[in-house]
Amino acid sequence: MERTPLLGNLVRSSQHDEEGQVSAGDHPIFLRAAHSPWQSLNQNALSYIRGVVLAYIVVTSGMLIDYKICHRKDEHSNWRIPFEFSTVTWFLLLLYHTMVFSWTLTHMHWPDIDANDTRWKSRLLRFMSPPEQRPGSRRRFYFSLFYSVTHAFSLLNVVNYWAVLGITFEGWFPAFCLFNLYVFPAVITLIETTVLNSVRRPEVGVGSPGLLAEIADMSLPQPVPSHLFGTMLFAALYLAYGGLGAKATGHVPFFWMDEDEVGSTEKVAGYCIGFIVLSAAMFSMLYGLIGMRETVSGRAHSD
Repeated sequence: MERTPLLGNLVRSSQHDEEGQVSAGDHPIFLRAAHSPWQSLNQNALSYIRGVVLAYIVVTSGMLIDYKICHRKDEHSNWRIPFEFSTVTWFLLLLYHTMVFSWTLTHMHWPDIDANDTRWKSRLLRFMSPPEQRPGSRRRFYFSLFYSVTHAFSLLNVVNYWAVLGITFEGWFPAFCLFNLYVFPAVITLIETTVLNSVRRPEVGVGSPGLLAEIADMSLPQPVPSHLFGTMLFAALYLAYGGLGAKATGHVPFFWMDEDEVGSTEKVAGYCIGFIVLSAAMFSMLYGLIGMRETVSGRAHSD
């Protein structure tokens, strides 16, 4: 079980990554998600920050549910709420920050947990700890894709609202909820990718044996194409999910999914294609943010 701290040089080498570690002895993504690339932000401070962020998301979740049920004028059933893109995005953020807060906390205070200890406390700590890093395990790829989709969706949710739906303010409480639904996800994504974790970009994978082979072999660096097309696939799956919600509740997640609103099936198809393409653009933006952080933090560690 690989739960060694990221801090400190384990192998002497002149080539180090942004955390001061040798590239050949890279750490799994689970640990990188639980460690900041900045030496000034130690694990104790990072745990407090992650705790505050998670507490904010949890508390705000109740306020957003109240806003969507009681303050948004809609003649459709409240069952529309689970199918809305902002709800899906918020749930992904909640799940992600719950995971990384648990990993950050347990890896700092309980890095070595007896795998044979059957006490409830040990079972709970093992459940909250970063997953084991086994050769050939698909967990690394699955979490890497989850990380990409969660933050690309956060950016996509914000861009879609401000670029397509427009700005509306109806008092402080709706304005606060709109901020959390359509601004906060982008803000926390920016902070998360540049300050709070040291997750690397997927590798370009030039000269690789093929996309399917790369995905199947988890020992290879996780390739960009699988993450890019994976993000686009999940965007398409959301549209299918939203379409099912529209059939069940009569409420379309986006106005452009309503044929009567836009005028034709072809226009709906065009908007859907645009949404999927925009998800790819948001993945590219996320890739650029991580690359910027890698470059800046790498220079800071080389000084």
